[in-house]
Amino acid sequence: MSMKRHISLFAVLLAITSTTAVAQEIAKPSAKQIRFADWEVGAFFHYTLNPFTDQEHGDGQEPPSKFNPTELDVEQWILTAKSMGARYAVLTARHEGGFCLWPSKTTDYTIANSPFRNGNGDLVREFVNACRKHGLGVGLYHTAGFDANAAIGKYEGDMELPLQWSTTWGKAVSEAFRKDPTLRERFKIKQVEQMRELLTWYGPIDFMWSDHWDATDPNGVWRAVTNLARELQPELVFMGPDTWVPGNETGHVVYPMWNAVDTVDGTENSRPAAGTGDQTTQNSYGLLEGDVRKGDPLGKYWRVRECTTHMAFHYGGWFWHPDHVKKTYPRQTWEHLDLYYRTVGLGANTIINLPPDTRGLIPDNLAAAAKKLGDEIRNRFSQPIATTNAVQTGDVVELNWDQPQQINTVVTMENIEGGQKIAKYTLEAFVDGHWETLEPRNRLVAQKPYNGNPGYETIGHKKIDRVKPVTTNRVRLRCLQSITKPIEIRSLAVFDCEPITRTYEASYPYLSGIDTLFDEAHGNMKRDLDYRGGLLELGGTKYEHGILLCPVGLTKIGIAEFDMTRIPKAKGMTATIGIEDMTASHGSCKFIVEGKVDQKWQELYHSPLLRGGSTPIEMAVKFPKGMEQLRLKTTDGGDNANSDHALWADAKFTQ
Repeated sequence: MSMKRHISLFAVLLAITSTTAVAQEIAKPSAKQIRFADWEVGAFFHYTLNPFTDQEHGDGQEPPSKFNPTELDVEQWILTAKSMGARYAVLTARHEGGFCLWPSKTTDYTIANSPFRNGNGDLVREFVNACRKHGLGVGLYHTAGFDANAAIGKYEGDMELPLQWSTTWGKAVSEAFRKDPTLRERFKIKQVEQMRELLTWYGPIDFMWSDHWDATDPNGVWRAVTNLARELQPELVFMGPDTWVPGNETGHVVYPMWNAVDTVDGTENSRPAAGTGDQTTQNSYGLLEGDVRKGDPLGKYWRVRECTTHMAFHYGGWFWHPDHVKKTYPRQTWEHLDLYYRTVGLGANTIINLPPDTRGLIPDNLAAAAKKLGDEIRNRFSQPIATTNAVQTGDVVELNWDQPQQINTVVTMENIEGGQKIAKYTLEAFVDGHWETLEPRNRLVAQKPYNGNPGYETIGHKKIDRVKPVTTNRVRLRCLQSITKPIEIRSLAVFDCEPITRTYEASYPYLSGIDTLFDEAHGNMKRDLDYRGGLLELGGTKYEHGILLCPVGLTKIGIAEFDMTRIPKAKGMTATIGIEDMTASHGSCKFIVEGKVDQKWQELYHSPLLRGGSTPIEMAVKFPKGMEQLRLKTTDGGDNANSDHALWADAKFTQ
């Protein structure tokens, strides 16, 4: 986007802060995009050979004979999704390894050559039928640009099997295309025909998750499958031209956020273009992740944001794995609620991963966690104290009810049929004879560039604002800044919701059991467990408690801050510090402790440079009198390799 465009946008925002409107044509969603946004919560079922082969990204080399779930029950999946509140579900009909969960005629690498249902199985059909039986939108995952089996066939090169996603997987595929000039066209034809089967054998499909989508090449595979989907099922919501991911797989959406975007090449065939302040974060996991885009209020194309959640709902990977690979178990309920508030509550969809195990069932602990989340959402939002019942037009929308009641949550929806317009607003309540501004309490788990304390800026499909509790019977929304007029509010509702209490496995005196005022770490701060869900280990010793505080890629600093006024009996802290053993000899880091006294930070401890494999250090700090806050910091020591495994083992307060 040009500087001229940014200046003109800024001028528009300044010019329309009053009731005088500037006529401005803006992007509007299609009916199917609005329908998709209204679904809000989806369920993602990652299933293929991978749970049976200990792989997270299949390399296309494992035989179909390994796919043999003995208790598979798709209705159990769908009922679990419904209990969670999902309105649609997505099955990985064919993941990156190339194994087809339907008896495709394009390849032998299918469910038909497995023991499942004695070779007569069609998991896609079972899934589609179960979704329709129980009223969920039907979604399928098919990633046309990534098919290891179609690209490599039987690998006979020098690299060790299984091929690794971020290294040898890509090298082997690139080498196969380079050696065979005819392969690319054959590969394309296979992907097109697989898409044709999925969109003609199973009736109407509501959503297609097209991982790694980029259709800029007019002769490429992505343009071909996108065009085919448009031709065969025009009401299908297709990831890419209709929806977009938010730049991570941890269930975060940027805020403020605009659904309108401009694209890299100016057509609907490419990804959203970067705007002022947008970032591309360091990421080695996949091709879609890393592009953090706020959108452009004057952008040409509408794209619903859909937040992926493989590290937000449970530990482990996208696929279920046995404990010795990656232990798969759910996060706590408060973390699930935070996920809902930071996605749906900021105007996006969230699609929550529920991976079936080798039996073919959603594990009991994941199913229970999904139902608990659904119950929590229903308990909070199914019975509003008051709500509008029709679209309201104008810069001020007021909601009244009979008797004053305490409220602490306001849910607002724009009428996005006319586009997204509000750039800044405020919420007010009538208390003791006058209007007072409601103070936002939107604290979220987030790290830059994601907003942990969103205020009153964009709304879009929906904004859930938690506010300081107040007793009233009148609230109003006032639009302070918009892109164009008229402002249209689809719904304004108020609630008195149970507060979210953050709880941890540990408790005082361990720091891992105390809530933080603020924390920022690569992959989020880890408490009491390593990245694989196992015990923390430092210098050959395993620790039940501790904090992994990873320096963030851009700032190269990890931070955790604690409010010491809540725990006045704590007079100091101790910890064993070093780079976690998982990194072997890699990585380097420094550990710093700071305290805030009289609103000024002072350094209390600064470690020497510690490297992976170095002897751990026992550190102890006494807190100065009147210390208000504690800050732990870890800094990258310079080699920028695995420094994110900086561990404060057995960190605890002393009295």
